[in-house]
Amino acid sequence: MSDRATLLFGIGAPKTGTSWLYSFLDAHPQCHMPVAKELHYWDTVEGMNPDWQKDFVVAQITRLRDRIARIEAGEEEGRLPRLRRRLKQMERWLAVLVIGARDPRAYLDLLYDGVGESRLVADITPAYCLLPQKRLQAMAEVVPETRFLFLMRDPVDRYWSQCRFMAGKRAERGKGGEPESAARQLLDRALRGENADIAQRGDYAAVLAKLEGLPRNQVMCGFYENLFKAGSVRSLCDFLGIDRVKAELKEKINAGPEVDLDEGRRSALQRMLAPQYAAVAEKMGALPEEWQRNMEKV
Repeated sequence: MSDRATLLFGIGAPKTGTSWLYSFLDAHPQCHMPVAKELHYWDTVEGMNPDWQKDFVVAQITRLRDRIARIEAGEEEGRLPRLRRRLKQMERWLAVLVIGARDPRAYLDLLYDGVGESRLVADITPAYCLLPQKRLQAMAEVVPETRFLFLMRDPVDRYWSQCRFMAGKRAERGKGGEPESAARQLLDRALRGENADIAQRGDYAAVLAKLEGLPRNQVMCGFYENLFKAGSVRSLCDFLGIDRVKAELKEKINAGPEVDLDEGRRSALQRMLAPQYAAVAEKMGALPEEWQRNMEKV
């Protein structure tokens, strides 16, 4: 394992640009990225839905094995060396999740395998924002140099984006009906207080309070609205200790289906999320224009 590679934990809330972040770092010549964007190691250790993550990895392994078999049989085309490498990594990852808290070295061995002279490795798992402060503090000491990046997006836009994304995924699996109506139904349930998971993942105030327990030089908090700007990318690279490189600033990754949010639901959502705007403004000071426009309407 290289003692020169910094370990980044990307703990941004869902739909705040973490997939773009993974793609950007994966293409950076000084970064060594894992097989999957979201590893879910620390929330599995914490006991937060551990069986779900293991089942997800098992399903990925099954799909990879099936595809490799079809390619080998000449039923479809594909890059076998790449698929076999990914299968091997996923099988190792499943073993790490099973070992869990008994041996965190297995987690680090997988992350740093093949790191070479890279300066950075990363585990970008938005769900880590739900971890208790003590767990985040333990993560900060797992290797000599760690960094935490917490990304935030306008609360209303992020909430609605997550609803649309979830609705789109359910539609792909043949569940939930049309994405447009399913997204609005998800939001309506949330407005009635019935969808606590979406609200919890966008509780910026709680995450910012937990991050205050970490050394300041290890933490960067930023805004999705500023992420796709050259100046922000340069600041990010400096924080991570990697060379500044040109980034694709217009690319959208994992975007949900486009569905307009009517004014009635938007107003209700603005009122519900008003405390988040206030809390972030108190901690961060100046907010992006998109945030300010929604704050003015509350």
